[in-house]
Amino acid sequence: MIDPEDAPSTLPDQPASQHLPAVPRALGKAAIHLAVALTVIRLIGVAIVSVPAPGEWALDVLAASPVVAISIGIPLYVVATLWLLRSYDFARAVDPAFPMRRSRAWTWLGWWVPIVSLWFPFQIVDDVRRATAKGQARTSPAIWWAAWLIAVWTGQISRSAFGDHWTLVAVLDTVAAVAWAVACVMWISIIRGITRDQEAARG
Repeated sequence: MIDPEDAPSTLPDQPASQHLPAVPRALGKAAIHLAVALTVIRLIGVAIVSVPAPGEWALDVLAASPVVAISIGIPLYVVATLWLLRSYDFARAVDPAFPMRRSRAWTWLGWWVPIVSLWFPFQIVDDVRRATAKGQARTSPAIWWAAWLIAVWTGQISRSAFGDHWTLVAVLDTVAAVAWAVACVMWISIIRGITRDQEAARG
């Protein structure tokens, strides 16, 4: 069976390409590269912690990893959100009648405003995908979002609630890293899938 994400996009009733914004390919590629880099940093940290007696160089890498993660995470947020904003505008141009559940301002705010950050970004990404695809079958981003929430909350809980229980912290950090890796793979699929539909819409 062919995965709908891998099938060529053939979008019906496409508007004239000159009425559509440019496809944000460069932003999408940058968002993918930064997400992969941040995932690698997290996996390296877990690998070092899992070694019974890591060398001094490994401990130095571990100590530097939070700074490196922040230096990648901030640009990732900016680039990925810019890509999502441009893709949101593209989706509205492709299907102006599509009932977007959130306004374009939430492409920026939805990630960090308390409570609503638990579901607003998922809704925005889901709506962008569906509007851009113009009714074509596409895989839901639910796995990506579930993995993202597990990665974020497991990492926070491991430090705040079990900081003195190093074995449990190590297990939770491993769960968080694996979830982060799954989220990264799904994020890449999401960006590539939306980009294919954008390019198909422009013809």
